[in-house]
Order: sequence, then structure tokens, then C-alpha cells
Amino acid sequence: EQFGKSIASFQASQFKLANMQTNLHASRLMIRQAAMMLEEGHPEATQSSAMAKRFATDNCFDICNTCLQLHGGYGYLKDYPVQRYLRDARVHQILEGTNEIMNVIISRGMLAK
Repeated sequence: EQFGKSIASFQASQFKLANMQTNLHASRLMIRQAAMMLEEGHPEATQSSAMAKRFATDNCFDICNTCLQLHGGYGYLKDYPVQRYLRDARVHQILEGTNEIMNVIISRGMLAK
């Protein structure tokens, strides 16, 4: 609550929520498409997977960071799961190949065509 109103009643907060939902949905779609391409043995599955991993982990970190902002100081408390989600999202930008390496894979795939 802020200024006697629910945080969700402010238009700026509503816009943030809408952007977070849109980015989460787009990330899930890219991951599902990459998984489908891998299962089918598609020749561009590696590049699609790299794009999905980079896109999803960057977006999910941004989503968690925005959630932490919306929670204010409470976002850092262990009583709220937001702080753990932020750490988890950050580590996935590093694990299984950093996002910089994903960019190398993506660009090499583009330049090979």
C-alpha cells in the first residue's frame, strides 16, 4: 500500500505487471519451440535453444528484479520468495553456458547461412 491505495491500483504498476506477463509468456513460447525443435531433430535446434535460453533468462531476471522493486524493502526479506527467485534467475544466466556464449552461438548460426 502507498498513499492509502493498493500498489496494484496505480497505472504505472499495472503497466509493469502487463510487461512482466507479456515477457514471461514470450519466454515460455520460445522455450517450448526450442524443445520441440530438439525433439524433432531440427537442424537449427541448437541456435533456437541458445536464443530461448538467453531471452528467457534475461527476461526472467528482469521480471524478478521488477517484482523486487514492487515489493520494496520486503523483497529482500527471506519471508518473501522474491529474493530467492531473483538469485535463481541470475544463476541461470550463467549456468549451462553464459548468455554471452549464447550470443556467440546465435551469431555463428546466423553468419553460417
